[in-house]
Amino acid sequence: MGIAYVAAVLEKQHKVSIIDSPTEGWRNLEPLGETRYRVGLSNEDTADRIKRWSPDVVEIMIPFSGWSQAAFDVASVVKKVDKDIITVLDGLHPSARPNDCLSNPNIDFVVRGEPEYSMLELVGALEKGTQKDLKKIKGIGFIENGKTVLTPPRPEIMDLDALPFPARHLLPMDIYFESAKEKPIRGEIRKRYTLVMTSRGCPHNCIFC
Repeated sequence: MGIAYVAAVLEKQHKVSIIDSPTEGWRNLEPLGETRYRVGLSNEDTADRIKRWSPDVVEIMIPFSGWSQAAFDVASVVKKVDKDIITVLDGLHPSARPNDCLSNPNIDFVVRGEPEYSMLELVGALEKGTQKDLKKIKGIGFIENGKTVLTPPRPEIMDLDALPFPARHLLPMDIYFESAKEKPIRGEIRKRYTLVMTSRGCPHNCIFC
């Protein structure tokens, strides 16, 4: 859902497409070593899509740290297709561990915190070629002259109603509905549905988070 919110903000000024790899390749279970598996599109399928779309920027969302290696693999695929494509990581993992993410040579930027407006400003600056403006964008990180640059955090979005509805028209909704038929809840077949987020954040303050 998060990537659809970012897409909804970006598409007002830019051409945007979404690849939901785990959903589009939900039947594809690929072993990674002895204890890990990856569900989703193969690297070859991802590369073919990147070649066909020829994007200037690829944003990769990591909602969980356990998915970080898969995200780095995708970034590697992107750079092998075209090293000039800008790669951006966002989500909980790069927000918590931006330095680790930026140490990967295939990652150009990270977005920390809520990504919508940071991504909009970042893509706008990249489009204009104004590198000097990057440090003015709150909530991002990048490497400059071999050193990590983390800009100040972006304030939380207080008025969520100011955001457009998620760009569900860019998501593979039919695949969501089809795959749900094989995942019954309490013995019942799911009907067509979608998710609605009514709030953000967490009311707790756990010391380990």
